[in-house]
Amino acid sequence: MISSIVGHYLVSRKAITDQELEHLLQEQQEIRVKLGLIAVAEGMMTQEEADEVNALQAVKDMRFGDIAVEKGYLTRKEVEALLGAQENSYLAFAQALENRHLMSIGQLEAYVADFLAENGFTSSDFEDMKSDDVDRILPLYLSEEGFRYLNVAGSALRTIMRCVNAEIYIEKAFLTRRREEDNCVMQCMNGEMNVVCSMAGKGSAFLPIASVFGREEFSEVNKKVLDAIGELLSCITGIYVDNLNRKGISAEISPLESYPEIKALTGDEMLVLPLHVMGERIDFVFAIDSEVGVEKQGRM
Repeated sequence: MISSIVGHYLVSRKAITDQELEHLLQEQQEIRVKLGLIAVAEGMMTQEEADEVNALQAVKDMRFGDIAVEKGYLTRKEVEALLGAQENSYLAFAQALENRHLMSIGQLEAYVADFLAENGFTSSDFEDMKSDDVDRILPLYLSEEGFRYLNVAGSALRTIMRCVNAEIYIEKAFLTRRREEDNCVMQCMNGEMNVVCSMAGKGSAFLPIASVFGREEFSEVNKKVLDAIGELLSCITGIYVDNLNRKGISAEISPLESYPEIKALTGDEMLVLPLHVMGERIDFVFAIDSEVGVEKQGRM
């Protein structure tokens, strides 16, 4: 997730193109991050020191860590810590940027600083993002008022990453009473706590998700597409209700409802969590102890 969050910010700043981002996300899956890049990113070495060690590797039959220790730049314990960080997604993304000569780790971190400032995030928040852990990332995108939706939104996000695509990015969630959409699938969970969970989108937004999850290529939003989205939503609500039941909170799932042509979703309080998946934006719309209505097209 962190690679997509940072990558799409770089695209928005025109630092890289959409096509370059696509290649970077593919390449990072096969990368083993170099210790020098990690050491610079973690502030354990300067770029000049890392470049010096890399140059020495060309004439010495020694590993980067051994040379860095010999030069006094790192301790053995620090080298061990760096080795443990080689699987980090953010660092793999940074390595892919360097491999393609698009930018250095220093240039990337300058963009990251701008991203944090523009979105009101702290350095500590970014450490949570770099963990790629939904439980640490999602709270950063919820307001204090929207925090009670954390568990159901977490179930939705984890399911999408597991069943559709892990390289997604989210926008900050917000509370609203009306959200314009073109189509949606909705399911209610009733019991001690009544929860509405809906997946909604505009235009062809559902197509890539339905194609991956339904294992069939779709070219237009039709009943089969909404059925595939409905099956995915059922997985989400099923997981959420199981979690509630394990906590001693009784809840039952109502039948799915599909709406192929709508104008908007309405309610006294709805949380909208915008999610970008495979180049398309969808909205998760949640309500707790509040009904969600569907405003159909043509209604004045």
